[in-house]
Amino acid sequence: MNRRDAIKRTAILMGGTISASAMLGILNGCTADPVPADGWTPAFFSAEEGEIVKQMAERIFPKTDTPGAIDAGVHGFIDTMMAEFYQEPEKKMFREGVQRVEADAKSEYGKSFVALKPDQMDALLTKYDEEAFGENRQDGPHFWRMMKELTTLGFFTSEVGATEVLKYDPVPGDYKGCIPFEEVGVAWATS
Repeated sequence: MNRRDAIKRTAILMGGTISASAMLGILNGCTADPVPADGWTPAFFSAEEGEIVKQMAERIFPKTDTPGAIDAGVHGFIDTMMAEFYQEPEKKMFREGVQRVEADAKSEYGKSFVALKPDQMDALLTKYDEEAFGENRQDGPHFWRMMKELTTLGFFTSEVGATEVLKYDPVPGDYKGCIPFEEVGVAWATS
């Protein structure tokens, strides 16, 4: 997939905006790659923070009949983006957000976020979604906006996201300039 096309398509999915740091990372070749079977060692996050990010990403794009965020290696992508492309204030805000998720999980459920049941994870993440995007949203940056941006960007620019979730045809057929969306069914990825 052409990087510029991937960025454009992901921006459309995200409502038209991508942060400058995320754009810099993608233009410099940062992509999500499946994590090797022998594990993953985060470069930016601690091992515990990395697991929290991994589980949050999977709750955003869970594995169903298509691969999920973990299958696409989105957690590794987020870690690389934080380590190499984001500025210190953004890194600090994101890390504090991840730590807040853990503190809230322990406060509300008495255990670590990664030990929660899926519905409990979803309840916490829904709270952050309301803070970041809801009717009474907080002004200014919010770690959950950044998390969703990076998860979406990482997922749809990965090979798995582009070829197994988006429709992908490396050699497209006839050009049809005006067809109803119902005939297409989903967004297309291009090479």
